[in-house]
Amino acid sequence: RVEMTRFLPLAGPMRRALLLAAYALWCGFDQVKAETDRAEQIELWNAATKLALAEDDASTPFAPPALQDEWYIVKIANVSVGFMHTFTECNDTSSMTMEIMDVQVSRGSDTSRMAFETVFDETPLEQHDVLQIPEEEAVTGGVKVMAYDQRFANNEVRMKAYINDTNVTLISFNGEKAHTSVLPNPDVPWFGRLRARLSFTRQCRQGVPEIVVQTMRPELGPRVVNLSSTFVRLDKAWDGVEWVEASIWTVQISDVPVNMTEAYPTHGPLRCYRMLQMGLDMPFGYLLASLEEKALALEAAEDNPDRVLPELVYTMFVQLKRPIERVNEARMVKLRVTLKGEKAPPKLELPSGGYQKVTRSKKSEATLTVVIDLQNPVAATKEELAEVEYLKPSAMVDSSDEVVIQLAHSGDEQLHKEGYKVPKGDDIPVRLQPELAYMLRDIVHNHIVDKHLSTAYASASETARTASGDCTEHAVLLAAVLKARGIPSRVCHGLVYVEQGGSAITGSAEVDANGNVQTGGSSVSGQFGWHMWSQAMINGVWHDLDATLQVPYSVGHVLVGTSSMADKEAHNNHMQMAALIGNLDIDVLDVSHKWR
Repeated sequence: RVEMTRFLPLAGPMRRALLLAAYALWCGFDQVKAETDRAEQIELWNAATKLALAEDDASTPFAPPALQDEWYIVKIANVSVGFMHTFTECNDTSSMTMEIMDVQVSRGSDTSRMAFETVFDETPLEQHDVLQIPEEEAVTGGVKVMAYDQRFANNEVRMKAYINDTNVTLISFNGEKAHTSVLPNPDVPWFGRLRARLSFTRQCRQGVPEIVVQTMRPELGPRVVNLSSTFVRLDKAWDGVEWVEASIWTVQISDVPVNMTEAYPTHGPLRCYRMLQMGLDMPFGYLLASLEEKALALEAAEDNPDRVLPELVYTMFVQLKRPIERVNEARMVKLRVTLKGEKAPPKLELPSGGYQKVTRSKKSEATLTVVIDLQNPVAATKEELAEVEYLKPSAMVDSSDEVVIQLAHSGDEQLHKEGYKVPKGDDIPVRLQPELAYMLRDIVHNHIVDKHLSTAYASASETARTASGDCTEHAVLLAAVLKARGIPSRVCHGLVYVEQGGSAITGSAEVDANGNVQTGGSSVSGQFGWHMWSQAMINGVWHDLDATLQVPYSVGHVLVGTSSMADKEAHNNHMQMAALIGNLDIDVLDVSHKWR
């Protein structure tokens, strides 16, 4: 199952949210078929279950095959883009499950290939009861190791969690070195991936229409989530050889605003266990994984110059009816942000923070008024003031790296020349922090000379060495050098204003040799694209800083969320993005260029 974070134009977090959404996928089956009355479908489900139970061998409880190897073709908007591979092996010493997805997509003018692998190593299954776990191991979920490995271009992100009855040791690797964190065990019982699937299978085979299982998802970090499956209908699904009757389920992960759909056979020895298809309805098209022969699945991931891959950058932009005039000179902008479409969540949630203040419409929970005022930053909350993660290094924001530290001090001589007394350590006087923070923004902006969309979600230490990347690398590196100088920082994900004909990297309009804006055939007068930047806490107030743009910051930003990028967070703080992609309208209500 793939993490689709690289799919979007400007923001790693947005792309990461998509990746997580893709990890869930969508099972389309029959898009135009009208929904049948649920009561009627439940009756059909009960009848199918009764028939299947009569066919089962009641003397032998269900147990998974000792070895299972499945291959799936992955399609986006009905275009084959890669494969998914699942593997399960159960023996006397362990129960191991692995899932890999390898796909290609188009990001602007770049073709990107990515792979995402997750592994669970669990304790052996008990023959008399595959769900049984010793009481003292309940907090481990029967899991010994949980891991993921994300590969994109020449970059790799790895996480491995070692779980015992005392704690969770989380080792994250992203860049030059590993980073280790020790976390407490969950305080609720849960199952690893295989036992979670078996718990679903047991209840599904009994005809239960609503099933909740507590488990972990590697992409969400070492935390317990509810996996809620709801029976929808009976339908036909492809099993790699023929169309068979299947039960269709929607699946919701707690705190993840994306609904999955999965299909399982209703008859045979692997009913309710073997996944036939799964997918997700994405803003750029239906994403579907379906069982297929291994050779055909592998072929789908190979380069094919005749294949037109789905474009997942500019299709994500939010177009405006009215531009933000002279956006880089404006002090304040007032926007109306509204949810649109049937796929949007019922309530729009955006934070107040940095230079952004949000108020809710009295008429609709789907509409917010957002004011970005560069002379009126929002104070940090008590919880934010006490949050130690804003200063601690992590695998992504590895502020303890020697090259990052060297970069963070590269402007000290210039500050000395300007008359500032700069201490050697990280105890920077508050009066010096604004000057230092803006200097570090300029240092990062100038350090990353190779600005493009083909870099993976690289760590600060990687970017400090390669000097390449898009907005994600700018934001993460800036957060790291700020931390290295003792200034609390975090990364932000949201939207940035892009001029007509604007670059997906900088947001600025690109021109030809004669100075004419290259519109690429666009008729819109301005647009917002997904983006990532940083915030620095100075004297108890959050200040936005964008190292990607030509200017330190502009009113053309809509904040969707923030993250300390701590190892334990994994992708949690980016998930709100997934529900908003393709579901927003933004109107420019007012712009002021008057500075106080």
